Amino acid sequence: MSDAKPRYRVKAQGHYVAPDAPKAPAPRRTYARYLRGDRSGVLGMRKAVTRDARQDVREAAERAAALAIDFMHNSGWIAGAVAQILVDTIGDELKLSCRAKLKKLGYSDKQARAWWAIVEEEWRHWAWNPKECDLAGKSTIAEMADAALRQFLATGEAFGVLDFMEPADRLRYGISTGTKVSLIASHRCPRVTREAEGLEQGIFHDANNRPLAYRFRVRERGIERDEDIDAADVIHVMDRGENLNSPRGISVIAPALKVLAQADQLADATLAKTLLQTIFAATIKSPEPSDQAFQALTTLEGLEKPEGFDESEGTWEEFIGGLQSDLLEVWDMRIGALKDKGISMSDPARINHLGPGEEFHLHTTSTPGSDYVEFFQNLLREIARCLGVTYEALSMDHTGATYSSVLMSVACIWPIVMRRRTRIVMPFLQAIYERWLEEMIETGKIAIKGGRTAFRRHRESIFQAEWHGPGAPSADNYKAIMAENLEMETGVSSFFDVCAKHGKNGQEQIEQLGREIKMFEDAGVPHPFGRKQGGGGGPQGAAADGNRDPPKEAA
Repeated sequence: MSDAKPRYRVKAQGHYVAPDAPKAPAPRRTYARYLRGDRSGVLGMRKAVTRDARQDVREAAERAAALAIDFMHNSGWIAGAVAQILVDTIGDELKLSCRAKLKKLGYSDKQARAWWAIVEEEWRHWAWNPKECDLAGKSTIAEMADAALRQFLATGEAFGVLDFMEPADRLRYGISTGTKVSLIASHRCPRVTREAEGLEQGIFHDANNRPLAYRFRVRERGIERDEDIDAADVIHVMDRGENLNSPRGISVIAPALKVLAQADQLADATLAKTLLQTIFAATIKSPEPSDQAFQALTTLEGLEKPEGFDESEGTWEEFIGGLQSDLLEVWDMRIGALKDKGISMSDPARINHLGPGEEFHLHTTSTPGSDYVEFFQNLLREIARCLGVTYEALSMDHTGATYSSVLMSVACIWPIVMRRRTRIVMPFLQAIYERWLEEMIETGKIAIKGGRTAFRRHRESIFQAEWHGPGAPSADNYKAIMAENLEMETGVSSFFDVCAKHGKNGQEQIEQLGREIKMFEDAGVPHPFGRKQGGGGGPQGAAADGNRDPPKEAA
C-alpha cells in the first residue's frame, strides 16, 4: 500500500474583473506666482542662483577684465566706442570751478570770487605741468582722468595713489609742490580674500566695513612684492551702486562680451565665405580627358583596316599610331595651358589664355545673406546700449536718422554720460584737488583769512568745487542756442547753467565778455554781444514769425 496523501481537484470559483476605466485628467491648477508661464522650459534650462554680489564680482572680474581689454585693443568698434565715451564725458578736460563757502571766514561775495579765481588759476598751472602733478613726471591731470575712465570701462574701477615728495627731492627735480599722483592698474591689487584678517579682495576693512588699507603688488628691479598703502592715500573710484556691498568693481563691458564675440565670429565667418565664393566665382569649363576617351584610345588599336585605304602615305598601323599621338598632344597642350597660362583675376596687365576647347565662365557671388546686415546691426545696438553710446556713434551709420531721432538718442544717452562724469571722473579729480589745495593753504602759497586754523576748522566748506565738461552734442546748433535763450528768458536756466552745459565757467565768461566789450568800445567798434535791436526780420527781429505780440492777423 502507498502512504501518499490523496489529492482532489477543486473547480475554481473565479470572477472576471474588468479593467478600470481611464480616469479623466485632473484639472490644471491655476497659480498666481512669478515664472509660472515657462511650459517650454526655456527658463528652466537657464541656471541661476542668488548670492552676494561680491562673490559674483570676485569670480568673474579678472576674466571679464582680460576679455574687455582684449576687445579694446583688437576691436575697432570697441576702441572707437571707448574714445567716444572719453570725449563725451571728459572732452579736453573737466574744468575746475571753485565754489568754496567763505562767508564764515569773513569774505564778501566779491572777495570770495577773487579768491576762487586765484585757486582756479593756480590749479590750472599745477594740473597742466606733468613735473608738478605726476610722481613720474609724465602725465597731466587731464591725461590721468582719461586713463582712469579707460580703466573703469575695462575693469570696473580705477586706482590712484596720492604721494608727497620731500623738499630735497623737489629741489633735485626743480619743482615747487609736494603733492604727487600715480595711477595703478586694477590687476595690481590682487583679489585676495582672508576674512579672518579683514582682507577682502585686496582691501583691509575695519569692523564697520570701512577701508583701512589697500594691498598692491609692486615691482621693483624685477622683483614683485606686496605693499600696503593707507586708504587715505588711495583714490578708488567705481560704480558702487551696480553691485551691492562689493568692495571691487567689474568691467562695464562684461554684459556685452558674449555679443562682441558673436559679432566678431559672424564677421570672420562672413568674410571667409565671401573670399571662398569670390575665388571660385571664375571657373574654366574644360573637356578634360575622361575614362571613355582613354578607352577610345585603346580601342583604336583593334580597328580593322577599311576597304580602299590608301597606304601610299603609310600603313594602317602607322595611321592609327599617329591619330593616338595627335589626341595625346591636344590634351597635353590643354593641360600645359592650365599650368603655364592660367586665368588671373588680380593682374590687370596680364593677357589670359585658354587651352583648346576651353570656356571661361563668371559666376555671381551670393554673400552676405539677406539677413546679415540686420542681424549685425542688432548686435551693434545691443553693444551700444550696454556701453552707453548711441548706435550712430558706435557704427557711424546715420542711414535713416532724422533730426528728431538723433535728438532723442542724445537725450536718452546723455544722462548716462553725466552719471559717469559725476560718479567716476569727478570724485577722482576732487580727491586730487583737495590734497593739492590742502598743501597750498598749509604752506601759505594760497592765503586765506584765519590761516591754517580757519582752514582746518572749515575744510569741507573750502573744498567745495564744481567740475564742468563738454555739453551734449546737437544736430542743429542754431535750434539748441535758441532753446537756451528761451530757457534764460523764462527763468528755467541761468547764464551760469548755460555756461556749465558748454563746459565753461560762468564767472570767467562774464569777466571775459566785459574785457572784450571794453576793447571794442575803446576801438570805436560795435561789439557783437547782446540782443540785436531793431525791426529787422532776423532771428530776434520784431518781424520774425512767432515773435509778434499780438500775432499778425490775415488781411
